[in-house]
Amino acid sequence: MTEGIVLEGIAIGYLRTDVSGDSFELHQAAIEHLAKRWGYDVKEIVLADERTREPIEYLKAIARISKADAVFTLSARHFDGCTVPADLIAICDVVTVADKQTFARQIPLPFGAQSVNPPNKETK
Repeated sequence: MTEGIVLEGIAIGYLRTDVSGDSFELHQAAIEHLAKRWGYDVKEIVLADERTREPIEYLKAIARISKADAVFTLSARHFDGCTVPADLIAICDVVTVADKQTFARQIPLPFGAQSVNPPNKETK
């Protein structure tokens, strides 16, 4: 463990090597650095490229198995359509390192509970 840092969660990294290109090692180091700085224990970096079959399904499986609290990736460009998949966010938080955006999972409501919407001022 790094001295002086209290690790509070489990993280995995995700990189598309075809997107990172020659900057792959730099991107990997940036993921590990930010995750550790934010208090995560990085268990592994999941790698994919244009030949990887169903990379998001594989990433989700690794996230579940490792009980990851977060997935760190360089940017949304590493996902198809440059969009962070909602079904990944349902499993764990997703953090993009380049712009430090966090896509937080929502905690499900207890069984039988309903969400409460604020009153609509126009319909009073």
